Amino acid sequence: MLSQLSRAASLALLLLVAACRDRPPPPTGGPPSSASSAAPAPAPVAAWPELPVTAEGVQALVRERTQRAPRAEPAIGAEALLTSLRRAAEQGELSAGFDAIAARLAGRASAAATRGNASFVLFGTFHDAPAQIAAFRKLTGPLGYGPTDAALEQLHAPGRWRGVEPSDQAGDVGVIEADSGRAALDALIGSQRDHDHTAWKYDYLEEFPALAATLRASGVELHGCDLPSALQARARAAGDAALLDLRELHCALSLEASLRGRARPASVAVLWGASHVAADRAPRFLPANADVVAIHAFGGRPAGDGVEAELADELRIGEALLFPLEGQDRLALILPEGALAARVDRARTQLDSNDAKRLGKLVVTSEGPIELRVAGKPIAAGAHALPPGNHGFVAFRASGPAVAGAIPMPEHGFVELSLEQPKSPTYRLIVHRAR
Repeated sequence: MLSQLSRAASLALLLLVAACRDRPPPPTGGPPSSASSAAPAPAPVAAWPELPVTAEGVQALVRERTQRAPRAEPAIGAEALLTSLRRAAEQGELSAGFDAIAARLAGRASAAATRGNASFVLFGTFHDAPAQIAAFRKLTGPLGYGPTDAALEQLHAPGRWRGVEPSDQAGDVGVIEADSGRAALDALIGSQRDHDHTAWKYDYLEEFPALAATLRASGVELHGCDLPSALQARARAAGDAALLDLRELHCALSLEASLRGRARPASVAVLWGASHVAADRAPRFLPANADVVAIHAFGGRPAGDGVEAELADELRIGEALLFPLEGQDRLALILPEGALAARVDRARTQLDSNDAKRLGKLVVTSEGPIELRVAGKPIAAGAHALPPGNHGFVAFRASGPAVAGAIPMPEHGFVELSLEQPKSPTYRLIVHRAR
């Protein structure tokens, strides 16, 4: 295993060093976000202070550096997810499949950039679900939504705390960029093994060098986002709650220092643990005029997790789903992994001379009564016109779990959707297309 890990990480490191470092310009067009275009520019962030080591010192610094008002939000359980999914399906706010999800996030980032504002997408993931890290890689890599920067909680961020030796707050990324040899590789893997217990426990240490390589090969600038271990040790006496605050503030300060002076607004994807992306946590320290959205990821956790196990009794999916949650600037990302995965039979075939009457249509069959929503519209069994593109669908049944996925309607062709076995989370998708 170690030799395989070293080879994978070595390749990742070579790609990381050789990759183009130029950041792409932000995308243009797309729908506006909920952030106000009239929001004033925030005052420049003050110089780094001394690292507080008491709970009172941390609380005072948190009050001083808070830029966005914290707010309480509704809890996210299985029932809340299902309610939000049904509302999104009815209102046409469901994005299904990574292409559609990436387009949605790109539109939001573009709208913020047009207003001259930075944007932040905070991915709240569970550390025992490597599939959620893979989803982050898909959405930020070559086929993703095109962020300019990405920050990973799993990597230490450099700091400039007064009274702390520079060697104790250098961060991980700088070490990798300065040294392309085996020492840098060993340092990265060793750091992950030492401070990322779940990556070690669930055997996905190799995900992070691979993720770093993908980001840098895509022109995305890589940043760490966690407080270096030496600083965590110094601040641990302040207590767990204060240390959590300090880790989130350190990430924001480090990002602010890295992004300062950019000619164009940054679009930043941040890979955080699930608890950090709540509105009263890490978002507090981000610029007041930035567009900030939190994505809460589900899917791929070990069997027995409460929310996913409960949700799997009511829902199975064949594609990644993104939809709004109750509250402000919150989205759910549900992945077709583990207990939440539907059984999907996909096929593609070429059109023939008998298909002319079905061009541009979705042909639906079902073995039992269903309530089907496609692109926000109710659809019955039979043939229905549908424009080209990726369209989310949800089929609610009288008994058994609902089934959700995406309809990939081709430019010249049609799609058959067969919802089989009323109590079974199964569907069949046949895409008929021209050569």
